[in-house]
Amino acid sequence: MPKTKATRSKSKAATEDSRTLRAKKAALQDEFGKAKKTKENYKGYYDRGIRILKDIVAQRRKQEKQNPGSLTDGIDTNLLEKSFTGKPNKHSVYALELYLTQKCVVEELGQSTADGIHGAMADYWDRLEGGQYNGEYSLDEETGKVTGNPARAPPIVDFVKCIKNKSRVKGAAATRNHAEATTFEDMQQFMEWSQLECSHEKLESLKAKDGKDLVHMIEHGLMRAFLSSGFVLWTRNFETCQIQERDLSTGKGPAPYYLPYLGVFLDNRKGWQKKQGYDGPLESNHYQIYAQKDTPEIDMFDHVHRWRTLYRHVLGREFEPDDYLFPYISSNGTIHAKKPMTHDHAQELINKFALGAKINKTFTTHCLRRGGSQYRFMFAPIGRRWSLSIIRWWGGWAVGEQVDTLMRYLLDSLQSYETGHGDALYPFRTEPHKSFMGEHNALQPPSTAEFRLFGSQILTKLDGIVSQVQNAGQPSRIATQQLTDLAVLMQQASVSSRITVSTSSSVNHTSAPYHHPLPQTNPDSESTPTLPSATPTASFSSASSSSDENDSTSFVPISGAIIPGVGKDSQAWKRAIDQWYHGDPAQGLRVALKDWPLSWHTGKMRLKTGTLYSNRKLLAEEYERLGCDDQRFMETYPEYTKITPLLAAIRQRNGLVRKNSS
Repeated sequence: MPKTKATRSKSKAATEDSRTLRAKKAALQDEFGKAKKTKENYKGYYDRGIRILKDIVAQRRKQEKQNPGSLTDGIDTNLLEKSFTGKPNKHSVYALELYLTQKCVVEELGQSTADGIHGAMADYWDRLEGGQYNGEYSLDEETGKVTGNPARAPPIVDFVKCIKNKSRVKGAAATRNHAEATTFEDMQQFMEWSQLECSHEKLESLKAKDGKDLVHMIEHGLMRAFLSSGFVLWTRNFETCQIQERDLSTGKGPAPYYLPYLGVFLDNRKGWQKKQGYDGPLESNHYQIYAQKDTPEIDMFDHVHRWRTLYRHVLGREFEPDDYLFPYISSNGTIHAKKPMTHDHAQELINKFALGAKINKTFTTHCLRRGGSQYRFMFAPIGRRWSLSIIRWWGGWAVGEQVDTLMRYLLDSLQSYETGHGDALYPFRTEPHKSFMGEHNALQPPSTAEFRLFGSQILTKLDGIVSQVQNAGQPSRIATQQLTDLAVLMQQASVSSRITVSTSSSVNHTSAPYHHPLPQTNPDSESTPTLPSATPTASFSSASSSSDENDSTSFVPISGAIIPGVGKDSQAWKRAIDQWYHGDPAQGLRVALKDWPLSWHTGKMRLKTGTLYSNRKLLAEEYERLGCDDQRFMETYPEYTKITPLLAAIRQRNGLVRKNSS
């Protein structure tokens, strides 16, 4: 029976008051208005603005104290201090100009920073007091009353445009550090240098001489997996850091080969799949990563499972769903599997590897994403380049959206490549303007000049190696590497010219870099493939006799003996006490600290866990002395909101008690 008008009106909810309705509107906008990552970024920009303004105010007050009357700019310092908190005032525009100047002029950051600051502050004032300041900016000079959003004031809009113009400047006049794409050649340099520093065989042996050697192995194993993952998956660095064990799986490809693959689910990828209301295919961010034997430098399948083997061995247990693939590693080399590697630490390691590999480029968040997409679109071997449709899907770009991003990532670079003539002196021109990426040249047979150059290179390398062997009596490390490089060069030449080249087995040299066998599969088997087993066949050796007892990296730490951080909020003391009595399995602390064996926090292990263990014990003992009463504990120690002052207060109090009792 259809509802009548009367019955429909009875089903309506009672009308809320205006204050409640505004609060519900604000809550809805907060939840669904912007993506979670955008809100996090905006909060970061706002917090940095507060800190910078605080520094500026402190400097002004110091100057006023030292030289009274020296500030003649007409700015009220007390009012300036409140420019970013509460209602905007007449100095809010001035304060925002100072913030932008500090970040984009003094620190030489560019357009993205200016846009981020501008967007964050505009959003803050838009949402303030139910949207009261969401509008065009104006200021009553007589009363100082502000209407509208200070971020939309003409001086701010003009200044942001100036910063954008500065960021577009190219050449010697540019003051902005430009983030470059990581090319395939860069990946080769990264991996070749890393191989010389710590070979694949070294990682697979699972043997470390001491703690420093172990940290060295962890760093190189992790970064090979990290770089290849970012280049293959086109993830931004902070996205790569968020991959967890639950995001990984295994499977086999279709018949008749049943090739194994590593499945990756990018749950934290920034982009259109994460937008509110997205209803696309659930498999849109599931990736199947197969072995890439012909390009071992970017073989994510190989690098990741070699890293996981070492990683699992160091942990001393099987992986759990919330373990991070690229975990946080403390300064003393302890792995915290439940905590992701920070974006800043990833950046530090990329810079370190670039310096070691002698790559003179500025790499930042998007470098691997840009480089990986450009490689698949333009620089991969003929027949292996991807269409724009695949590029869009793999990179997580929506159809009809982010066209400007695709242009910037792919087509702008392609145009620069095809119209540039900086290689005019190169003896074998590719002439990319005649065909896509100069494919017509790659399809031509080798010229006489190319064969002559190839032969000359081989003879030169052989002469150098023979000279070294004759002088040293045996192949040096450099000679061995040169033999390896020569073997690779000759193998590449044999493919292009159909000439079979073999190397003499009488010379004792290492195997070619990055070599790994084709995964063996059984077409008749229906079992689900698994990632290669990490069950160690060898264990880490004990610390070398020459190790320094005071060096926290001169020994191999005990697996499982880690103490996670407890944060910096007012409840940190309670989490610290919980660790003492119950442990913290979610963060990797499986054994309560009170039950730890003596060896886990004494001897050399005291350099890694001793201080944290003692602090937790001190808190727990004082908590027990006060009857395990939270209220009494907090009343006795008003410093409980911060761990460091709290520990100092407990030590001082106990010291006085001991002194009086004696």
